[in-house]
Amino acid sequence: MVTVEMGCAGMGRTGRAVATALALAAAIGSCGCSLLIPSRADVVREEVAPALGSGDLVQEGVLTVAFDTASAPEGITDADGTVTGYYADVAAALAHRLGLKVSFVDATSSSQVLESGQADIYLGASTSDEDESIAVFGDCLEDSSALFAKTDEGQTLSVDDLASMTVGVQGSSAAQDSLNKAGVVGQQSTYMNVNECFEALSSGEVDCVACDATSGGYLARAYEGVSFAGTLDAVNVLGIAASEGSSTLIDEVNGALEDMADDGTLDAIHATWFGTLPVSLSDHMLTGITVESTGPDDATGDGGDTGIMLLDGVDINELGA
Repeated sequence: MVTVEMGCAGMGRTGRAVATALALAAAIGSCGCSLLIPSRADVVREEVAPALGSGDLVQEGVLTVAFDTASAPEGITDADGTVTGYYADVAAALAHRLGLKVSFVDATSSSQVLESGQADIYLGASTSDEDESIAVFGDCLEDSSALFAKTDEGQTLSVDDLASMTVGVQGSSAAQDSLNKAGVVGQQSTYMNVNECFEALSSGEVDCVACDATSGGYLARAYEGVSFAGTLDAVNVLGIAASEGSSTLIDEVNGALEDMADDGTLDAIHATWFGTLPVSLSDHMLTGITVESTGPDDATGDGGDTGIMLLDGVDINELGA
């Protein structure tokens, strides 16, 4: 369990005011004027009163958040044990909104940690996780099998386009299953992991890559001209799970998540990790694919991409930020 004190995650009113002042200083400076702004030591951080008490939390003053810390890019554990990733940033921002510190717990399922009382919430839950003891709420991430290609940003390919293209895909992955289910007749070249697929796209060995949307968005930042080109399957909406009886916790966390969506914080975190991948994938299906109504367990989510998810010698977290 890693506990991290977050004093300014999500940037409150004070942080935004400082950012505005810096931008104004730059503008005035270009006009030959000068403007003195407060130094970092002079800035007083906005204090947020805790929204939850000891009876609502596993540990008083701390929001204990569980997610898979070894499933990049949503969760990444560095060699020194530091936990980063999309869910880590979302968790930190939620905790800040609630006036709490944040603690991360590694878990691959919500029931694993919620029923045992090891965590307050679990990030990355689907509706199939919901039962008599676990409630699932909110929309913190959407994923699906998707295509990435060297196309104009925002351009969506069609099934007909793929008929004359070579698609790079990880063998025995959910993306390959989606290609086959969609009846894509183009040639497939299989690789050991999604990193190899993107290297093949970069070298011209393949025309596009089929992979999990989040994996592709994460890696595409490192490849000039490569962008999201549409989804291949049903969209999997991933939310937050909490114990069914923790109504106050659920209300406060859900409210904080809605505020983050409304003020752009969630979009900013999404862009940091997934680049130009749309936050909502529901309107980006490849033309010519029809997806039948499915249950939550049929949506893309398990059996996804594997691989190092990072390029040798490249700190991908600095790309597109």
